[in-house]
Amino acid sequence: MQWTDSFFESSRALEESADERRLRQAACLLADIGWRAHPDYRGEQSLNIIAHAAFVGVDHPGRAYIALAVYFRHMGLSEDEYAPRILELVSTGMLDRARILGACMRVAYLLSAAMPGILPRTELEVRGETVVLNVPHDLADLINDRVHSRLRQLSKLIGREPVVVTV
Repeated sequence: MQWTDSFFESSRALEESADERRLRQAACLLADIGWRAHPDYRGEQSLNIIAHAAFVGVDHPGRAYIALAVYFRHMGLSEDEYAPRILELVSTGMLDRARILGACMRVAYLLSAAMPGILPRTELEVRGETVVLNVPHDLADLINDRVHSRLRQLSKLIGREPVVVTV
């Protein structure tokens, strides 16, 4: 959650209400809910678990947003495979926001391999017309073609250019 804060706060286009921030936090906390599932089915199973969960304090559109963000984190940004019925619950803006958060999580999990201590040492932020991933020199070996590709996907979603900076 904290890693996505600087990205969302630095992007004027992604300003969010307190409720939207709360939903983003919930999605980040649930990002690995399907960790036991086979990787080919992890996205779909996570989507189903979250979409059908009886979470207190989350309405149907909020639950759909969380489910879609986690789905996109696992399965990529295509719309082709998940149940179209869930789309009836979210607005276009919330679908876009779920896709952006899913793309952020895709960068985060690939960069850190879900290991503690990596993400707090890096930063993802929007600077002007760029999305900048700041990585310390001693972690520069973690940057590879897949990280660049996922950063490009995220940047494209918000109409910016990706940049990786080693600091």
